[in-house]
Amino acid sequence: MELEQTTIKTTAHFLATARYMAVLNLVLLIASLIKEHCIVFNLLLAVALLYLHIRLDFDQRIFANSQNFNEFDRTLVTLGLLKQTKARSVTERAKGAIRLWYRAFFATLAQLGLWLI
Repeated sequence: MELEQTTIKTTAHFLATARYMAVLNLVLLIASLIKEHCIVFNLLLAVALLYLHIRLDFDQRIFANSQNFNEFDRTLVTLGLLKQTKARSVTERAKGAIRLWYRAFFATLAQLGLWLI
């Protein structure tokens, strides 16, 4: 149980760092729009990054405020946000959230690379 609580807290703190990435994404988007550089690709990346940041913020809040993930899953099913769910451990959930963070990170690198071209 202590390991689970440590995993939950660590994941919540790690996901909170995505806010800094979001600021960089916004700066790069504004810079590309001002420079009128690859606007279509930058806008597509911005939409994808917005989705990723919304998901990351949601996951960060879940990890920061949830103690019982099974109850959370039942609530999602009750609200119709999930059709059904399989039982997942805290570690599996944390790994999934961290994979999402890495997707945002690599999309940020793509945005940076596009700006540097």
